[in-house]
Amino acid sequence: MNKATIITDAIAYIEELRNSVEELTDQILQMEATDEDKNAKFEDININDDDHQMKIAPEVEVNHICGTKIWIKIIVQKKRGRLTKLMEAISVLGFHLTDISITTSQEAILFTSSAEGVHGGVQDADQIKKFLLEIIRSI
Repeated sequence: MNKATIITDAIAYIEELRNSVEELTDQILQMEATDEDKNAKFEDININDDDHQMKIAPEVEVNHICGTKIWIKIIVQKKRGRLTKLMEAISVLGFHLTDISITTSQEAILFTSSAEGVHGGVQDADQIKKFLLEIIRSI
């Protein structure tokens, strides 16, 4: 191969790469335009659904595991700061949270955790449940 052939091949390869870049750029722009259309439609749906949000009744389940350990399951409607306040309330009750699991959807939060009494004695599970329900309703 001589220099002229190598340069000609390099130029042809660079042109192929440019064409590929242009094609890929066009595909990305088309995909972004499609995504923007979908997002706009989704935002319209969300704006309309704000007036018709489902109200989720809070559910609280508290069970003794053993000794000073309890298991807590809470389902509440999603609201900013609600989960933090619930965790603070559980801490105020004298429990240290372990094995925490939090699952969220568009309108709900599922919080499960085991908790261990820090100061020894454990209150009745029904009392803890009532206290947590009061906290949820006040938030």
